[in-house]
Amino acid sequence: MKEIENMTKAEWQVMRIIWTLGEATSKQVIEVLERKTEWKQATIKTLIIRLQKKNFLKADESKRPYVYHPQVTESDAIHQSVNNMFDNLCCMKKGKAIGDLIQNSDISKGDIRDLISLLQEKEKTAPETVKCDCLEATA
Repeated sequence: MKEIENMTKAEWQVMRIIWTLGEATSKQVIEVLERKTEWKQATIKTLIIRLQKKNFLKADESKRPYVYHPQVTESDAIHQSVNNMFDNLCCMKKGKAIGDLIQNSDISKGDIRDLISLLQEKEKTAPETVKCDCLEATA
């Protein structure tokens, strides 16, 4: 799996557009990002080239203009990104971090219902407390 940690915030913006569209030309990406940001066309093209070099995007060069396809799924990228972030947290702090994320995120009622179900299921096997793992070697 490609290392998502290597994707910059700006590159995430490009990938989000291509994931949403399924595939895209540089012109399509530029049109969206010029409306959303103050980035110049050259900057956006540089981001696309970087994403190709990192193997996050692949260009279909048999067509003009090139059509870019993601080489990692959005769900895999999100999963890896979230897990990378949580790997850096003390086990005792993960619950509070999840609470903070929920508190500060726009989420739908359907997502909230799904989270409640997930938490109710997780509660069945959860320990009473979680021990700090900061000073212990992790397996």
